[in-house]
Amino acid sequence: MITFSDSLRSRGRLAAGGADLAEPLDDGWWWGSSAPGQWDSPQTVLRLSQEPHWHACDGPVAPIDTLVRRLDSAALSAVHAGVRDWWLCRPLPACADRRRRWLELDGLAGRRAELWLHQVETGHQRLLLRSDSALLRHRVELPAGAADTVLWLVLRDEPVSAVGLWRPVRRVGERLAVDAPALRARLLDADRARLALRLRVHEPLLGLSMVLRHAGRRWQAPMALGALGAAAAGQGGGLWQGLLDVEAPALWWPHALGEPALHELELHALLPEGGRRVLPLGRIGWRRIAHDRPRGRLIINGVPMPAPLRRTRWVPGAQMSATEAAAQVAQARAAGIDLLDIASAGGPDADEALLDACDAQGLLIGHGLSLDSAAASAQLAQQLARWQARASLAWVRVPESVITPVMQALPESLCLSCAWSGVL
Repeated sequence: MITFSDSLRSRGRLAAGGADLAEPLDDGWWWGSSAPGQWDSPQTVLRLSQEPHWHACDGPVAPIDTLVRRLDSAALSAVHAGVRDWWLCRPLPACADRRRRWLELDGLAGRRAELWLHQVETGHQRLLLRSDSALLRHRVELPAGAADTVLWLVLRDEPVSAVGLWRPVRRVGERLAVDAPALRARLLDADRARLALRLRVHEPLLGLSMVLRHAGRRWQAPMALGALGAAAAGQGGGLWQGLLDVEAPALWWPHALGEPALHELELHALLPEGGRRVLPLGRIGWRRIAHDRPRGRLIINGVPMPAPLRRTRWVPGAQMSATEAAAQVAQARAAGIDLLDIASAGGPDADEALLDACDAQGLLIGHGLSLDSAAASAQLAQQLARWQARASLAWVRVPESVITPVMQALPESLCLSCAWSGVL
């Protein structure tokens, strides 16, 4: 069993780029409810519950209050009677091979959530995690080779409006066992840029290098294994780090000033048996942002943005695919919007799909920090990891209590104190 403090903390770009064999698990769910504490585990549910208590989710799982509206009046009155325990389950198909796999959940809407795995044939059940934050993302390793397995999600002591799977769920395997990446993209001047990357690898490698591509050009630099990890490189990897200098990079511009040029970043790993693996890390945009606070404007690559800045309040969708995010950002761009202002006051923050779309289409993002006090440190680590080297990120409104760790993870020019963030 793990707690929220062991959740997916700082994978950032590796969460998407490092995974292959990704299997969405957003549909095929059933749901039911019980009085608080009536059922303590999946085995109890299966022994005591009756089939009429269960309802099929029609399509991807959404917050349950959107599902119960389809029930008859008697069922509606039962589920709306105060707080309840909410149970969601779906079959988890067996995998064709025994590669390591993880379950990734991007958001559990509930203050007391439990994730269980139940093997139907043997009756064995296993509690995988507990979480008391709806804003955290979670990553749990699954047991290998289990067949006839059912995944259970329990959300306890909640009203119907407060629960559900409000962000995607998936089972993934990985091309390379890595975590804790730290990525910085810095524009030194108009003709020089530098990329710094540090990450921990959990398997032996003979070599690791960064490769950057754009418009037929290619840059490559080797990464070095730290002294402490070098001695154990043959047994299980270690901490790798490297610098990549880029001459005359194409600059990233917001759409009001030019084209948002992006460079493709990859990791190339040389395996002990002589094979190679390529791990995509997404796209990098080179730009420099400054805040002209007396005039209330942004300066990108030395050029002022048109004033006044055309901005709109933006609430990210609970479950947006990359296609949906790109379409919504395209609509905002067509309407002449320069910046999406995401307050994130208790709501969802911008996920990778929205960040990718804004990077690609040249829309800026201003983002607030909304920290759940129960898991503030883990949530902050996750948010900062997703914001690493994002060209579209124009500022982050930072509470005074966390401004130091944020400034250590992000360039100082991106950090706005909540006390004066209203200037822009």
